[in-house]
Amino acid sequence: MKISKGGQPAFQLSPVAVGCAVFLALAGAQASAQTQAADGVQTAPVSTVTVTGIRRSIEDAIAVKRDATSIVETISAEDIGKLPDISIAESLARLPGLSAQRVNGQAQQISIRGTSGDLSTALLNGREQVSTSANRTVEYDQYPSELINAVTVYKTSDASLVGQGLSGTVNLQTIKPLSLRERVVTLNVRGEKNSQGKLSTGSKDKGSRISASYVDQFLGRTLGVAVGYARADKPNESKQFETWDWVDNTSSVPGKTVKVPKGIKSLAQTGNQVRDGLMGVVEWHPIREFTSTIDAYHSRFKLDEDRRGMEVQLTDDGNVSFTPGTINGNGVMTAGTANNVNPVVRNNHYRQNDTLTAYGWNNKYIAGDWTFVADLSHSQADHKEELDEINTGLAARQTMTFDYANGTIPNIGLTGVYDNPALLAIGGQYGDGYVNAPHLKDKLNSFRLSAEYRFDSKLFNSVEFGVNASKRDKQKQHLETGFTKLGTGAIAAGAVNGSQSLYALPDTLSWDIPAVLAQNFGPYTPAVLVPWGATKNWTITEKVQTAYAKLNIDTELMSMPLRGNVGIQAVHTDQSSTAKTLRAWPFADLVPLTDGKKYNDYLPSINLIWSLPEQQIIRFGANKTLARPRLDELNASREVGLTHQSTGTPYGNGGNAQLDPWRANAVDLSWEKYFGNKGYVQVAGFYKDLKSYIYTVTEPRDFSEYQLQGATSNIGTMTQPKNGNGGKLQGLELAASVPLDMFTPVLSGFGITANAAFTTSEISIKNQSFGDMSIPLPGLSKRVFNVTAYYENDGFSARVAQRYRSDYVAEIGGVGGATELTFTKPDRVVDLQLGYDFKQVKGLSVLFQVNNLTDTAFQTYSGSTDRPRGYTKYGRQMLFGFNYKL
Repeated sequence: MKISKGGQPAFQLSPVAVGCAVFLALAGAQASAQTQAADGVQTAPVSTVTVTGIRRSIEDAIAVKRDATSIVETISAEDIGKLPDISIAESLARLPGLSAQRVNGQAQQISIRGTSGDLSTALLNGREQVSTSANRTVEYDQYPSELINAVTVYKTSDASLVGQGLSGTVNLQTIKPLSLRERVVTLNVRGEKNSQGKLSTGSKDKGSRISASYVDQFLGRTLGVAVGYARADKPNESKQFETWDWVDNTSSVPGKTVKVPKGIKSLAQTGNQVRDGLMGVVEWHPIREFTSTIDAYHSRFKLDEDRRGMEVQLTDDGNVSFTPGTINGNGVMTAGTANNVNPVVRNNHYRQNDTLTAYGWNNKYIAGDWTFVADLSHSQADHKEELDEINTGLAARQTMTFDYANGTIPNIGLTGVYDNPALLAIGGQYGDGYVNAPHLKDKLNSFRLSAEYRFDSKLFNSVEFGVNASKRDKQKQHLETGFTKLGTGAIAAGAVNGSQSLYALPDTLSWDIPAVLAQNFGPYTPAVLVPWGATKNWTITEKVQTAYAKLNIDTELMSMPLRGNVGIQAVHTDQSSTAKTLRAWPFADLVPLTDGKKYNDYLPSINLIWSLPEQQIIRFGANKTLARPRLDELNASREVGLTHQSTGTPYGNGGNAQLDPWRANAVDLSWEKYFGNKGYVQVAGFYKDLKSYIYTVTEPRDFSEYQLQGATSNIGTMTQPKNGNGGKLQGLELAASVPLDMFTPVLSGFGITANAAFTTSEISIKNQSFGDMSIPLPGLSKRVFNVTAYYENDGFSARVAQRYRSDYVAEIGGVGGATELTFTKPDRVVDLQLGYDFKQVKGLSVLFQVNNLTDTAFQTYSGSTDRPRGYTKYGRQMLFGFNYKL
């Protein structure tokens, strides 16, 4: 237990403690097993009784993991609609070797084994899914946990796993209604409150969650139907301070270059997000030999958010100078004075609308020793954003002092009053107003045929082969423009809300954004916005054909069972992009461009599972994997121009439709010890040899084809994604899930699950955002720890869980799918859940949850920790409600 500055206890389990928990579980469980075996008590798998709740979910997940023919991690719901987390991303983040990046206070992007989300693939019921982002990264918070029945994460692949990722593959699974023996109806209702309260006038700090499901069987259990609905109305209340970069300055200290802040901003973000999810499954099994299943999923996500605060541009404002205060040993000006600054008070309105739709039709027919499968699927996403920016400022420039001695949030002294409407007028350094309205569409169709033939031999028991064809189309349209105020710029009468409190900076003026837009600017229509970002508009088409063959192994090695598979995939990819090249002034014209590439890959794989005495398993996997380039990197758009408006050296930037995928050879080895379905311990290692990867680079280029008038040379520099060669990624993973009554009956009902992952890589890449500085692979945390302690007995249940990841390079998303890399400080999140099942009313239970129990801030920095960047607090999310099951 750690005491916080405010004198309140703060639950904070150190990474060392988590690692010790894993090792103690490993050692203790093994010792317990050996003692039982010596006493002649446990010479066979432990018999189990039917259990429910937390222990049931653990036992179901252990059974899937033990029987898998690959190295996998699994999640199973406690009951229909009762995964404990807000979204499936939170549940995934607790698995060994997986970690999450927080967005809007909740897990969204998932890293598998120290890699970014782009290098993994998400499947829904075995089918690849599109994304609402500008790239391939699936935003898992779009999937309500109430509609997901189980998840399998494949860390090794086999030939039949179509759409596999380089780092891993996540398969989300909805329920199969004929897997239940009876009708089930569930209802979950929860109210939510954010601990930060209402940060702005008119904001909300309360929300709700509701879900319901219905599963039934008809016609003598030959027809099954499942329907589920989940709605979450979540308040967004967060406060943020950001030093958006640190750059070189040569004018402050004669003869010396020092790092100074490029600019600062402080915001209060308020609003709410609403997510509706709908799931349906129809399973028809008229005869023993034939099963036909249709499943569908649809979600709608809406975010409406006000962003109020202040921005102060420093180094890009030619009128600002610095007076040094304190310069540390690394040449960073941690304290000083910025003279002649021009602060801008901003009240911005952001809206986001996402829809996801996926459906599939699977048919399975058994004819003697043959099994045939035909599968047809469709997945599509639509993503719309609109950001309306309104700027105000004072008439005269001001003076600002800063001191970062206390860390990320500096002490700031700023002259001027910024919450008096009589002193502020619309306009300023960023213009009067600005609208940014990107629109993304993503569509994927696929068709699969496969066949399996079973036979008897001493080595193999079946052969499987199949083909899969898919076509993916992604389109981005990005419209943006500035707009001009009406009249003098005085804030409309009656539209002022009052003052907005911020981190570090003075209180700023808060106003009713729709009222100011209507009265100070007049109506506008986003559909007629001019395409300033013409090079941000592109389309990408990706056609992939996959053929595979696999032999399933069922034999013995040293008189002990050996199973697994060996196979190969042949993958043909045809990628193309249509976009435009913008030739800058004096041309200011757009040149249509289509570019692309075709390539083939052959992906062999082998998985071996050797069952040893006393429920021990050794798993070995070796395979070749790939991850196709990010879709926004594949866009063919470019912008070219001269270093000065009418003369100079050519430059250019853009995407690259000629990119090869990430490719890697991988080897995995795992030792697992099971205790029936009650618990297990595991030690696993992996090694990936990356044959190619992708990074952004600036290289010399001949620009003669663009005929740039005024160019002093045809040789300039082009910044775009390129393929790099070679690199290693390796790691060690420890995991244990142990009910503590294995040691003594006194601890009946208590249990612990814990895991630790240690990942290293020699790969370092250069990114334009960091100049000449080399950075590690995005998403790579060298240490990841998870621990969950639970108690369940006599209707009462309690669970406290903590996840931790060390420093890593994060991809921070912006408007229109733009991403920016930044270093992220260690992130630790603690969640609490309490519940009680009423014996008097069968099926009724109550639940109390606190997510982010310690109100941990999300913190970033620029290259080194003495150059702080961002600090955001999202508050605790507290939920209380009930579950009812018929």
